[in-house]
Amino acid sequence: MRLKIQEIINACGGRVLNEADLSARVTSISTDTRTIKAGSLFIPLVGENFDAHDYIFQAAENGAICALTERQNTPTDMDIPLIYVSSTRRALMDLADFYRRMHDVKVIAITGSAGKTTTKDMVADILSQKYKTKRTIKNFNNDIGMPLSIFRLEKGDEVLVLEMGMNHANEIHELSLVGEPDIAVITHIGDAHIENFANREGILHAKLEIIDGLRQGGKIIFNGDDLLLTGKIAAEKISNVTHKFFPSSQNIIKAEPIGFQETRCIFNWRGEEVHINVPIPGAHMVMNALLASVVGLEMGVSPLQITNAFANFTPPEGRLNIFETANMTVIDDVYNANPASMLEAIKVLCRKTPENKHRRRVAILGDMNELGHVAEARHFEVGEFAAEEGIDLLIAIGELSRSIYEGFNNENSLYFKSLEDFYPKIFDILQSHDMVLAKASRGMAFELIVKILKSKE
Repeated sequence: MRLKIQEIINACGGRVLNEADLSARVTSISTDTRTIKAGSLFIPLVGENFDAHDYIFQAAENGAICALTERQNTPTDMDIPLIYVSSTRRALMDLADFYRRMHDVKVIAITGSAGKTTTKDMVADILSQKYKTKRTIKNFNNDIGMPLSIFRLEKGDEVLVLEMGMNHANEIHELSLVGEPDIAVITHIGDAHIENFANREGILHAKLEIIDGLRQGGKIIFNGDDLLLTGKIAAEKISNVTHKFFPSSQNIIKAEPIGFQETRCIFNWRGEEVHINVPIPGAHMVMNALLASVVGLEMGVSPLQITNAFANFTPPEGRLNIFETANMTVIDDVYNANPASMLEAIKVLCRKTPENKHRRRVAILGDMNELGHVAEARHFEVGEFAAEEGIDLLIAIGELSRSIYEGFNNENSLYFKSLEDFYPKIFDILQSHDMVLAKASRGMAFELIVKILKSKE
C-alpha cells in the first residue's frame, strides 16, 4: 500500500485541522494502536464502551504518520496531519471503497445465516489454484473488519473473497456497495440474529442486500435447497439479475461418508463433474463445498484444480475441528452457534462408523445468543432433537440452555448455570473413549472447555 495523504482526504471527504506535512505516503491502515507501525494511518473508532480518539497521540508515538478524527476539538499541536471527518467509521468504509477501486480484482461476496466463513475459505482456496487471491481475515465481516481485509490488497492481486455479516437490516447493503461483488453467494437462511427481525423473512431481506452492489453482468449463487432462497421474496429481489444459479442436492451425484471426518463427493454442474473429499464432517458441509465448487467453475477453475484445493483444505478454527486426546475424541465447534448449526453438529456427533459405533456420545451445549423472541423455543427444540438423535449424555450450560435441558427430557442429562460450575467436574463426568461435542455461541467462551480437554492429549 502507498496512499497519498491527499488521496485519503479526498476519499473520506475530510479536511486537515493542522499545519502539517502532507507529502508522506501511508503504507498501512490501523484502527488499533497495538498494530500501528511506521507509515500507518490511524483511524480511531468510537464504540459503546471506548473511544480510540484518546489514543491518537500514542498512535503518533508508535509510528503513525497521519490520523483521522471526528472530534473538531482534537488538539492540533501534533507533527502528523489530523484529518477531520464526520464519522471515522464511515470514513473507514469510504477509504476501503476507494482502495478496492485502485485494484483490478474480481470480488466474490458470501453471506448466510450459517456456513459463510467455511464457504469463504473453501472459495478462496479453490480460486487460489488459478488466481492470486486475497480473502476476508478470519471472520472480519462487518463494517470494520471488511475494510481491513480490503486494505490487504496488493499489486497483482486478481480476486478478493469477502465475507459479509450482519445483525441488523441495511448492514449488508452498505458492505455490498463497498465490495461491489462480481459473484454473490448466500449459503442458508436461518434464525441467526433473529432477535432484531420479526421472522426469517426479515433475515432473508437482509441477506438479499448482498446483491445491492452487484456489478452489471454479475452472478448470484444461492443454495437451491433453501426454500426461502428459492421463494417469491427472493425471486422478486433478483428479477433483474441476468445470471442466477441455484445449485442443489440434485447436483450431487454422490456423497459417501469416509470414516468419521470426511465425505467423498461427486458434483455435476452444467456438464462438469467435480470429484472431491470434503475434509469436514456434516451434510451441510457438502452443500457449502458444492457452492464453493460452483463459484470455482464459474470463474474458470478446472475440476482437477478444485479437487486439489479440497485435498489441502483446513477448516477454520473452532468449526467442526476434530482432535483426539489421550482417551477421547473431541468435536470442537465452539466458534459460534445458531439453531441450524447446532442441529448439524449433533448429527455429526451421532454419525456412527464401525470404529466408533459403541462409544458414548456426549454433547456439551451452551446458549445460542441473539435469538430474541424465539430463544426459548429454539433451545427447547435443540434438546428435543438431541434426544431423538440418541445422545447418550447431554450437558447443558448457561441460562438459555436450561431450555435445551428441558427439551432433552431424559435422565441422562446434566445442567449447569455457568462454565464456572462445570469446570471442576469435567473429568468426573467425562469417561475414557467418549466422543464429545462442544458447541455454543461465542459469548459462552466454550473454547476454554476445548483447552481443558486438549490439556489431556
